[in-house]
Amino acid sequence: MLRKIYVLVSFFVSILVTNVWLFRFNKETPYRGGNAKNMIEEFATYGLDTNIMYLVGSLKIIASLGLIIGLLKTKISVYSSILMAILMTGAIYFHFKISDPFIKYFPSILMLACSIFIYYSSKKILKSN
Repeated sequence: MLRKIYVLVSFFVSILVTNVWLFRFNKETPYRGGNAKNMIEEFATYGLDTNIMYLVGSLKIIASLGLIIGLLKTKISVYSSILMAILMTGAIYFHFKISDPFIKYFPSILMLACSIFIYYSSKKILKSN
């Protein structure tokens, strides 16, 4: 049962994060920080430049791919989930820093919780093998 939930949560995080960074990058969403209408404006709202934005986006895509690869090589999920958790903690920090309402950083909190679940699940799966 744990393995099935682990697979579902890994797919969920990977698809959601990839969707935000590759398909909704230039689209307005209710979760953008401040009054930003796209990813570039959102990072500017946080006081971060485009180089940081592309670095964060690249790391999130790498972590997302790692979560999918981790379904076959569980040890990769351990590292990918740690990276995703760190990035989501940063996202929560920046939403909080600019006093965004809870709804704007709820997805980051959800992704952080999922990343923590993936981490502990992957460790447990590795121990059982």
